[in-house]
Amino acid sequence: MLNKFENSSPRQIIEAMAEGMRRQGEGCTDRHLKLLGFSQAHLDLYGDAAREMAMAKAEPISKVRVPARRAA
Repeated sequence: MLNKFENSSPRQIIEAMAEGMRRQGEGCTDRHLKLLGFSQAHLDLYGDAAREMAMAKAEPISKVRVPARRAA
């Protein structure tokens, strides 16, 4: 199987892994990331940095309350 990250820098791998984590959302596992093409070695080397990046880039969900008279 061809490693799609073969010619990628560590930074590119971390960014791609963080994006994969963000897209998968809560409950993302090693299995999900392996399906995206990351090897166990990638997960071991870059998983913590990618997790930190994904958390830093995560946008908090905020609900805006609009009075009923203005919502219509």
